[in-house]
Amino acid sequence: MIDVTIIQTIATTSGLSTQVVRTYETGMMPQAGHKIRDRSFGHGTDRVIEDVVIDYEAGDCYAYLPIVTIDSAEREDLRDYANEYVRHGWEWPRPL
Repeated sequence: MIDVTIIQTIATTSGLSTQVVRTYETGMMPQAGHKIRDRSFGHGTDRVIEDVVIDYEAGDCYAYLPIVTIDSAEREDLRDYANEYVRHGWEWPRPL
């Protein structure tokens, strides 16, 4: 088994950004191009993995999703968007 951490970067049109993450223990190794479905993306919405980084020594795998850009320049809007992920079980390691 390996820990796979899904990483979603959220950015604003003014350049503010943050990341939310979700970690799963799994026997499946993700690859770029694989699709992921999660409630936080919206009902029946998939996101495609853009990049995968594997740390064999630590037994970790990081799967990066495309950056989501919200049409706002406000820090509070970015917080609200990230908190939607948190409500669906994601972690926000470095809140704004």
